[in-house]
Amino acid sequence: MADNVLQRYLAAGETLISNLLLHHYKELGLTTAQLVLYLQFKSYQDHGVANPDIRQVAKNLGTSEVQVFDQLHQMMVNGLAEQKMQRQADGKEEAVYDFTPLISRLVLYDQQQTDQQAADTGANERMKTFNQLEAEFNRPLSAMEMQIVNDWLDKDSYSPVMIKLALRQAVLNSALNLKYMERILESWARQGLRSQHDIEEHERQFEKQHGQAPASTGKGKQPRGPKIPIYKLGE
Repeated sequence: MADNVLQRYLAAGETLISNLLLHHYKELGLTTAQLVLYLQFKSYQDHGVANPDIRQVAKNLGTSEVQVFDQLHQMMVNGLAEQKMQRQADGKEEAVYDFTPLISRLVLYDQQQTDQQAADTGANERMKTFNQLEAEFNRPLSAMEMQIVNDWLDKDSYSPVMIKLALRQAVLNSALNLKYMERILESWARQGLRSQHDIEEHERQFEKQHGQAPASTGKGKQPRGPKIPIYKLGE
């Protein structure tokens, strides 16, 4: 008996739903009743029944055919479903419900959310860059200085990481001004150095090639002088 029940359960198949839809159907303008109605249609359409019997759908939902048609009408009015003519195996055409508009709106919503998150992250990084500069300069940036930094980010495509590293160089060389930093940024850009790894590797190679040679004595080589620490600004 139990085996038969299990077999029927497995034979009935499953209806999959994207978590994006499950978590955000309200934002798309879909009601809970309409979501369940969509899943009813999807369960049949996934198994090759393009136009399920409305009477059976209503029975599954424990509601009336009128209510099912009303929900479908509301979904079409809201641009979440549409009716299309589809040619059947016998050559006849039949009107079927198509929920592609719902999926299209879900994809658009997800892209908008991704774009918004990227914009928020960019705004936060921009503000963090301004805060780092003002902390090291020990004063607020002027309107002209803020415009220069904005141009670095927007026009020159210098990343916040590049600006932070250029600021570090300015601090270590006691040259706290934007002109000095701009020369550094331009030099890195010309050499194709835009990531933190590439810039720091370039610095290590430069120090290795141009570092002070150790003094030689009769008792052997003396160690190098004190090394300037590399500060991680903003941490």
